[in-house]
Amino acid sequence: MSLGNIVLIPGYMTDDRLWDDVVEPLKAQGAALTFAQLDSGQTMDEMAERIIETCPQNFVLLGFSMGGYIARKIQQRIPERVTALILVATSSRADSALQQRTKASAADAVTAHSYNGLSHLSLGYSLHVDRSKDPELLQRLKGMGQRLGYEVFVRQSRLDRSSDTDRLSQIHCPTLVIAARNDRMRSLEESTELQTHIPGAELRVIENCGHMIPLEQPAALCDEIIHWLNLMP
Repeated sequence: MSLGNIVLIPGYMTDDRLWDDVVEPLKAQGAALTFAQLDSGQTMDEMAERIIETCPQNFVLLGFSMGGYIARKIQQRIPERVTALILVATSSRADSALQQRTKASAADAVTAHSYNGLSHLSLGYSLHVDRSKDPELLQRLKGMGQRLGYEVFVRQSRLDRSSDTDRLSQIHCPTLVIAARNDRMRSLEESTELQTHIPGAELRVIENCGHMIPLEQPAALCDEIIHWLNLMP
């Protein structure tokens, strides 16, 4: 069975290279991939509208981390076109006041001249604790932030990430929630909330993995996606 069209939305300060290790396994199952970009737009609503302009007529929508918030905005706008929703390492909760201040302070602390991607300390926290100093993973993550650049960093750091928990019950397409057991940025409780509030949603948990599931455990991620999509009618 061909997987069909899949639109992939990355997360905070990541780009289409986030998906490098999942491209071939998905294409081998007949997937036609569209890589959404988050390098423009002042709000998540604007980002959602711009992504819709690039989407095929009907598609599976996959959102990673911050991309999960945007994926749900897209599904709410064009539910008739989204055949299934996959939410990876994400949440429906709003940023806390502390998270908002931390991101705003980070944006204020750098200039266009001094910006050189995210720090290894913050990037390491996004990985499984045993791989938090893995030079290859850190460089891949840092490289994405460097390519996106200072202006995107400032815009994404200042985005309003509001809760949409009260609207999850309005999602009526097949939905798969994928969490990582050792994610230090998004808790398993947050993924369980998504699964509980979205009608009929299923939850899968990937072991030995931090927040960056597409980089840390791409094979396990692909296995879950392919298995679930192949079971769809």
